[in-house]
This record gives sequence, C-alpha cells and structure tokens, in this order.
Amino acid sequence: MFRFIRNRFIAGLLILLPVVITSWIIWKIFSSVDSILGPVQTRFPIIDHPGVGFGAVLLLIILTGVFGGNFIGHRVIARGERVLYALPLIRRIYTAVKELSQVFLAERRMVFKEVVIIRYPHKDSFALGFVTQRGTSEFNRILGREVVNVFVPTTPNPTSGFLLFLPADQVVPVPIGVEEGLKMVVSGGVFVPERIQESVTDDAPR
Repeated sequence: MFRFIRNRFIAGLLILLPVVITSWIIWKIFSSVDSILGPVQTRFPIIDHPGVGFGAVLLLIILTGVFGGNFIGHRVIARGERVLYALPLIRRIYTAVKELSQVFLAERRMVFKEVVIIRYPHKDSFALGFVTQRGTSEFNRILGREVVNVFVPTTPNPTSGFLLFLPADQVVPVPIGVEEGLKMVVSGGVFVPERIQESVTDDAPR
C-alpha cells in the first residue's frame, strides 16, 4: 500500500509540476507587465483595455528578438551571458533552460526530417538519430552508394553531437515526431512515446 501511494504521488508530481511551473512563469510575466503598465493606464485611461498587457508581452518578446538579432544586441547579450556564467548556481539554471529552449523553440528542429535508429557506436548497440538530408548526390558519387546524413545528438544536451554518413539500408525510420525524439534524448530515454515502446525492437536493423 505504501509503495502504491508513493508511486501515485510521484506520478501526480510528474503531471502537475510542468503545468504548475509553466503557469507560474506565465503569470509572473503578465503580473510584472501589468504592474509596469498600471500607472501608465491610470494616467492615460484610453489604453486601459483588456488585452493590453497580453499585447505588451508579445511586443516585448518580438522587440527582444529584433534586438538580439542585430550586431549590437548580440554583443550586449553575449556580455550579459558571461556575467551569468560567472555565477555558479545561476550558470547551471541558465544553461539548462537555454539548452532546452534551443531544442524545442529554435529553427534547428525544423532541419531534422525524421527520427531513425542506427547501429552506433558499434554493430551491437543502437542509437537514436535524426535525418538531416537524404541522397546527397556528391557523397553518393564519392562513396558509390546512396547515403543518408544522420545527426546523432548527445544526452542530455542535444545541441551537440555527431554527423554520420550512413548507407540508406542501415537507417531504420521510427514512427515518432522530431519533438518526441528530442524529448527522448533530453530525458536520457526515460521518456518513450507509448506507440513505439513495443515496435522499436521489432523494427531495429539486423
């Protein structure tokens, strides 16, 4: 009975924590913006309308992206990051959040075509990879066979990894989305989509 209650408690935490933390972050952002806009809206009632705070947050995010995309903004952000990296505890938190953000929000995931399983780093072990290109004519000509460009990310930091050129017949597609594959890498295999828990082994290359 104790084990059952403990397991259900942990399962409940795993479900609730992401929702609660995400909701708390969003609420804090909007609360901060509202506290800033409050005096302005009191002074200028014409802008005191529902949705102004939401629009202000969107505008702030867009302007931050524009600022960070130019030369001056990039240098300012880089210097700010050096300050954060000099603080031990904050450095760990900032690095973890930044890497996860890059994985799930950056354009890099759009480069990945599909999730595959390959034999790596030797013939008796398997690794999860992401196809970035199929049938590159020049590599096919040089190697004398059809090859596939596969990026094999490291765990738990999928922003780095190895680029492999593999024969097409040694690359086995996995019926999951790129985002699900990235979640598997980040979690170290703890997260596995239910629909492939039994099929991956059956479809693995022999």
